[in-house]
Order: sequence, then C-alpha cells, then structure tokens
Amino acid sequence: MEHPGEIWQEVDFNGERIGGIEPTKLDLDKVKLFIGAAVMLYRYKDGEVEYLFQHRSKKLQGNPDKWDVSAGGHVNLNESRVTAAVRETYEEIGAKIDSDKLEYAATYLRWKVLVCLYFYDWTGKEDNFSFNDQEVEEVKWIKYKDIKDFMPNFKYNLAEDEVFLYYLKEWTAKIIKKYENL
Repeated sequence: MEHPGEIWQEVDFNGERIGGIEPTKLDLDKVKLFIGAAVMLYRYKDGEVEYLFQHRSKKLQGNPDKWDVSAGGHVNLNESRVTAAVRETYEEIGAKIDSDKLEYAATYLRWKVLVCLYFYDWTGKEDNFSFNDQEVEEVKWIKYKDIKDFMPNFKYNLAEDEVFLYYLKEWTAKIIKKYENL
C-alpha cells in the first residue's frame, strides 16, 4: 500500500543509488530498478521449521487475496535496506524486530526490483501480530515440508521465484543445524 509522501529509491544495474520517484508517477519504461526488502520470519517448533506468510488484502491492487512473504516492500529514498526491512515488518504485520538480528540471505533481481532477502528468528516469541495499514488480512505459519502444497496460494511471482525457493530450502537446513546443535 502506498503511503503519502513516499519516495522509492531508484538504483542502476550495479545497485548504485540514482534518485527516487513517487510511486504514483511511476513510468516502468523509464525507471531502471528499485530496491526492495523482504523478510521471512521463521521459528523452530517441535523439531520442524515453520515460516510465517501473510495473506494480502483483497483491497490491494497488486496480487490481492494472495499469500506472500512475512513482510516486505520498497526501500524509500536514502533509507537503508535493513531500516526498510524493519519498517515494513512493523507496518505490515505489527512485529517489532531488532535490526541487529536480521539474517541477510541474498540480493537478487526479480523483475525491476533488486530484492534484499532477510530471515528473522521468531522462535519462542509471542504471536501478537496486527494489521494496521490494511495491507494484510491474516498471517499463517507454514511448515517447510508443507510449502509445496501451499504454493498455489502464493502471489504469482513468489510461486515462480526460484531464487527465493532456493534460499528457503538453504535457510531451512541452516535453521535445523542451528537448533539441533543447541
């Protein structure tokens, strides 16, 4: 959802900042790339890894009524990627996360967005999520082993995002190793 006065960070193909643009004046033929931050909350529960997915509002213009990453969105002009990840997580699902505990996974190109993917450990924390800006209708924990069955519910570019799915698999192995060694 667009927020009044928001200016998205535009970057070149090397990821260098080149300016900003108001989302309402976006001309996809002229823009190079935008930076986006995506956050996947995970928890280790009963010997399994679960990921939190958000159900996008039916009122959204893009991919309404579909499931998406825990939180994510565009990086604003002169905002750091980490700050955007923390901000988007709070705006979309009401979760306060510590920037020092964000786990960076990758930066990769998806359409015209340079996506910075982060993971965040929610193990042992209380699930008191709130949806203040009407972008999200609900959230749901999905066991990693059940994600393939849940994929038809994803927004189209998430279900086909091979890089995202690769890192989900890789991160699951890291989480299992982390918790089995405790």
